[in-house]
Amino acid sequence: MKFKLNIYIVFVSLFVASSTVKAQMHTVPAPIFIDPNYGGPCDPEIVWNEYDQMWYIYYTARRPKLDNTWLRTPIGVAVTKDLLNWEFKGYCKFDGIGGTKDASSTYWAPAIISANDTLHMFVTWKPDTVPTKGAWGGQGWIIHYKTPLSDPVNGWQKVGCLHEDNLNTIDATVYRKDGLYHVWFKGKEIGAKKNELYHLASHDLQEWKKLGFSESDVFNAKATGSNFEEAPFIFRWQNKYWLITDPHDGFFVYNSDDAESWKFQGTILKEGGTRNLDNSMARHGSVAVKDGRAFIFYHVEPWRRYDLEKLKGVGRKRIFDQPLKNRESVLQMAELELINEELICNRNKLIVLE
Repeated sequence: MKFKLNIYIVFVSLFVASSTVKAQMHTVPAPIFIDPNYGGPCDPEIVWNEYDQMWYIYYTARRPKLDNTWLRTPIGVAVTKDLLNWEFKGYCKFDGIGGTKDASSTYWAPAIISANDTLHMFVTWKPDTVPTKGAWGGQGWIIHYKTPLSDPVNGWQKVGCLHEDNLNTIDATVYRKDGLYHVWFKGKEIGAKKNELYHLASHDLQEWKKLGFSESDVFNAKATGSNFEEAPFIFRWQNKYWLITDPHDGFFVYNSDDAESWKFQGTILKEGGTRNLDNSMARHGSVAVKDGRAFIFYHVEPWRRYDLEKLKGVGRKRIFDQPLKNRESVLQMAELELINEELICNRNKLIVLE
């Protein structure tokens, strides 16, 4: 009897050990990616490429090792088959130009959708390459580029600009609903004081119809208590549309039945987590839905001293006054959950994939 019990204990121990190793092999790392050149990946946008059956993240490749951190930024690319092991694929070429860690103009915050064997990107573009108009540069435009699925890094060709020159814009998001493509972006007319959330729609990704501003809780200080938010991202999950924005204080979360009337839910990912280099507020996110599960991708600036930026008076230190190390960033991944119809995210929870 004792012999049989020992055999059973050994079997159970081996099974537990094997299960533990398997779980470790399929556990999402933290962080998932760091740009190999300047170490400043931000604004991740994740998209599935049917051609090569890979997940792609396109990101703003900031240059934190240089004083001119936020301009001349290209769009970097990282890929994976399993959401676990990410590989750097280089920097996008636009109209045959680029592909290096220092761009000839400035590209921020790509929004990407796949349609008809083609990837479409709506990216913030600025001609500024030196900070004569401030660290963030001057006016921005939302530019539409496209490329075949088979050439997702070097094949980008310009389609056009989504608005007139009287707008200063940033941070687009794109989604498809009822046969129409929708693009939202933050912007305001030159000289205006207030930013709006602009909304355009198209049936063919060529001709765009203006659908006006969002008039619900989003970009509405009365609903959120904040006069600032950016980086909208819209996705559908669990029979609802969700919108997340970045108020530089975690993520605001909104939901909607029709992707028009947005109801403010609250804030997620405000407090830093315990995982490696996930110790600060999440910034500028996007979401991938896979096998019914929703995963949020975001950047973190682990060394940034947000506390100094909140100080008033002579001692105040903004991000561009801090050491270059404080500007470095990483990409992280966490899982979203829906509990009592509320979107939540425990960034400390290990993510195990099949």
